[in-house]
Amino acid sequence: MYSSSWRCSLHGDVLPLTAYHRLDAADIDHVTTNSDVPLWLPDPPPLGWMLAGLGAVGDARSRIRATVTAFHGEAPLGGPGEWLVVAEEPGIGLGETYAAVLNADPAQLADCSPPAKVHANGHPTSLWSVPNEVSDRSAYLGEAGGVWLWLISFPADAGYAVLEDLVLTDARQGVTADFPVDKPSERIRPVSAG
Repeated sequence: MYSSSWRCSLHGDVLPLTAYHRLDAADIDHVTTNSDVPLWLPDPPPLGWMLAGLGAVGDARSRIRATVTAFHGEAPLGGPGEWLVVAEEPGIGLGETYAAVLNADPAQLADCSPPAKVHANGHPTSLWSVPNEVSDRSAYLGEAGGVWLWLISFPADAGYAVLEDLVLTDARQGVTADFPVDKPSERIRPVSAG
């Protein structure tokens, strides 16, 4: 029997991640037309941020169940930074994979006050810092649009971008921002999300 799922030695069958490298309107339109989750884009883009990657989790038989966008730019404390913005249904695991987190439990995070907020589709959205297993990145997790919202930054101190009144718009509802495009991110590759 044919299966379009990928097989992960730890998680079993997982949906594939498709990486888009042209980063043009046609790729964004394809993802937004076929997605059940937001495709988050900063609107307006923070000064110096450039679109550097786009990915979607799903297969030809189902709708897209997770998206990721990558951005390069000047980190708030100086030097180059990279940000991944992930929207995903619970249980997909794409954000956890990029954040290097095992079994994030949002219920435990909600016990403390959120250290950061962004505006997602015009709504203030709380983000909690997620402890991870590596020191080269920071990760924040919240809920927006009925699904998980992850903001993962490289290096870790680039995560301070969440303190700069970051506004995210779901590209499925139209985004007016015109992003310059940078070289493709090495972080978004066609590998399994699990």
